[in-house]
Amino acid sequence: MEKVCGEIAREKPAARTLYFGGGTPSMLGASPIARMIGAVGGRPEEVTVECNPEGLRLDGLRSAGVTRITLGIQALDDALLKTLGREHDADGARSAYRTASREFDNVCVDLIFGVPGQTRESWRRTLDEVLAWRPAHVSLYGLAYEAGTPFEKRRDRLPEDDERALYEDAMDRLDGYRHYEISNWALPGFESRHNRAYWEGRPYRGFGPGAHSFDGTSRWWNLANVNEYLAREDVVAGRETLTPEQVRVERLLLGLRQAGGVEGGAVPPGLEKHLEIVDGRLRLTRAGKCVADSVIAKLL
Repeated sequence: MEKVCGEIAREKPAARTLYFGGGTPSMLGASPIARMIGAVGGRPEEVTVECNPEGLRLDGLRSAGVTRITLGIQALDDALLKTLGREHDADGARSAYRTASREFDNVCVDLIFGVPGQTRESWRRTLDEVLAWRPAHVSLYGLAYEAGTPFEKRRDRLPEDDERALYEDAMDRLDGYRHYEISNWALPGFESRHNRAYWEGRPYRGFGPGAHSFDGTSRWWNLANVNEYLAREDVVAGRETLTPEQVRVERLLLGLRQAGGVEGGAVPPGLEKHLEIVDGRLRLTRAGKCVADSVIAKLL
């Protein structure tokens, strides 16, 4: 934590938002988080802390300057939570949300769909229960079967059509929320300011092991290994400068993920079902949101 504060103090970033992520930063407690908030100077508009339901520690976070909590609930089904390797159970998730919502008006609930063994009925029950809680923000992520993860070799992945049906259930059931980005729903006025900075291609600065930074055309990232990070004076592990074409592609990728889409353009032949022009902007249709990656790949 001392090294992270040192990094921040040297850079003196003018931060509009702060996001404490990458695991369970709430376990640090309020005092270290307050010191890191103080190191940027001023009081950012939005300060988010990621939390897991197990071992939830919120005491003092509000007075430290935290304004928003992201709660990694992931599921409200004990069997699915076990499959995901989570330490909490469904009742623990419910208790954690009650605690967080008493302390903060702005609580984001994270859920995962497409988990092996997940049924449409259990997913709908989860959505309905979360909707009854009325959190300020809901983020839904399809389970990724990435190389090197415990899920890489599983053969019981849900069929694509089943995953798509789960996603459509979310679009149908999250009534009253604004679906402002492919994976994110918010009550009016509670859209994540921090994440929107990424999606809009604005510069950001990351501090700590594995943190990434971007200045608009170049990005760089810190050493991920904690021991190496602590031992080295220069903690930057790598850099890359984007070409104008790469910048264009990234803006298209990130812009189409947002409800407002991107300026100009036309719907290419064959993609009329998945793209539309509204007020001079190209955006995904409902059907397009279900297959966004493949639609964007065709555009490129």
